[in-house]
Amino acid sequence: MISLPDRQALLSAATMNLPAVLHAILDRHIRLATEGDLLDLTHIVVVQDGDTEEALKAELGFSPLMHPIDGTRFGQAGFHPYWDWLADLGGWHEMIISIGNSGFAVIVLIERDSGAVSDMCGQFGDSLR
Repeated sequence: MISLPDRQALLSAATMNLPAVLHAILDRHIRLATEGDLLDLTHIVVVQDGDTEEALKAELGFSPLMHPIDGTRFGQAGFHPYWDWLADLGGWHEMIISIGNSGFAVIVLIERDSGAVSDMCGQFGDSLR
């Protein structure tokens, strides 16, 4: 898992040894955050094959697989996702979750076929088309 929780980490992402497609996705988000003066309000997390729900929960403070209000989990009857944005970027899913009214957002980039979060994105992403 790659975590870019603050301005310094976001700006150093360009020097990371990553696949070109992931660099392009990160560069786009960092450029938009810079232009919108949102670098201090953006946390990007990259979920890759082998990353666990526990690790993601430890990083974010919550699991995207559980609805924060009613406690339902992905796979249970009545589960409804709560993200603000979900996009299919080919080999990656892009999930954006706003936190509060300050403009703070978590951007979760999920490698396709990397586990349960990817499965959830695939299922609900298909329903959004």
